[in-house]
Amino acid sequence: MKKSLLTRLFMVILAAVMAFSFAAPVIARADSKDDYLEAQRKLDEINKQISEIKDEKSKKETAKKNAQTQVNLVKNQISILNTQISETSERLKEKQEELERKKADLIATDALFKERLKAMYIMRTSGSMSAILGVASFSQLMTSTDALQRISVADTDLMKRITEEMEAIKKEEEEIQRELDDLNRKQETLQKKQKELAGLLQTINSNLSDLERQEQAANQTQSEVYAQYIAAKNAVEAEFGTQVMQEFVGGEYIWPVPTNGNISSPYGWRTLFGYRDFHTGIDISKYGGPYILGQPIVASNSGTVVKAVYSNRGYGNYLIIDHGGGNMTLYGHCSSLAVGLGTYVTQGQTIAYVGSTGNSTGPHLHFEIRVNGATVNPESYNLAGRPFVSYHD
Repeated sequence: MKKSLLTRLFMVILAAVMAFSFAAPVIARADSKDDYLEAQRKLDEINKQISEIKDEKSKKETAKKNAQTQVNLVKNQISILNTQISETSERLKEKQEELERKKADLIATDALFKERLKAMYIMRTSGSMSAILGVASFSQLMTSTDALQRISVADTDLMKRITEEMEAIKKEEEEIQRELDDLNRKQETLQKKQKELAGLLQTINSNLSDLERQEQAANQTQSEVYAQYIAAKNAVEAEFGTQVMQEFVGGEYIWPVPTNGNISSPYGWRTLFGYRDFHTGIDISKYGGPYILGQPIVASNSGTVVKAVYSNRGYGNYLIIDHGGGNMTLYGHCSSLAVGLGTYVTQGQTIAYVGSTGNSTGPHLHFEIRVNGATVNPESYNLAGRPFVSYHD
């Protein structure tokens, strides 16, 4: 009796050990897919930051170009003004010299006029007899007197004309001076504007230097995060090496979302986070049918659930089903899971519901097929039961 009891106890312990040994590989590396998608999320953030820095740099470069254009325009205007000021100053100098010459003429004419007036005065006061005695004939006397009078009138007219010319020159001088003052004011305004633009350019250049430093730092971070992304991606690949079913269940794969048929992102190379990246599956989202959020996800083929993860990172809530013979499928971003780890599911059985958990931009299912750990294009299997066949971005 005791031997039978001990035998049964030994068999129970042996079965538990075997069961644990069978289950242990299934739950290994439970977070590697999340680490991979978390690295993708970080890459997304840093690339967004780099894009924003580049946009800001582009704006600053445009502002610098516009400011430099204004600086060149102001410099050209100042150069033109300098020429005008030089020419106007020369004109003013000529007018001032002309005015001085006219002043000299007036002074000389005035002196001559005074000498002649003095002679005429002496002639008058010396008396008629003196005038008569001073000439040889009466005709000479009359001629001399008349000549002095005519000279006096001519001198008076000359002085009047010179005075009028001086007044005209003075007015021209004043007009030129006003023109010169206006040019100097314009020059002063432009020089002030030039100084302001120089300050603006200095600020823009300083901002550009800061942005370039930020961009260099962001590029360095991008390189580091990308290295993490590659490491995490390699770790994910290793996840698909663990198998619990040796023989392939056989049959064809079916479409995993019976209510929807739009492939919003196909299998293959694409640009992700600024890098060339290989999309390891297909994304299925709404197209023409019912809204996809909450729609049932079915097992594309029969097999054992080897991974059932609840997470807000990476693929969020996701499942991996082993179909045997190295064939596996993955279902990501689910709103909730309908089966648990170790469950054997049949083809077409509801295993989860479409959601937008993890690193997702909207409700969809990320669906993968792997053979011996390598990804294959799910569309090459001509998945049966697909409700639509058209692509829609």
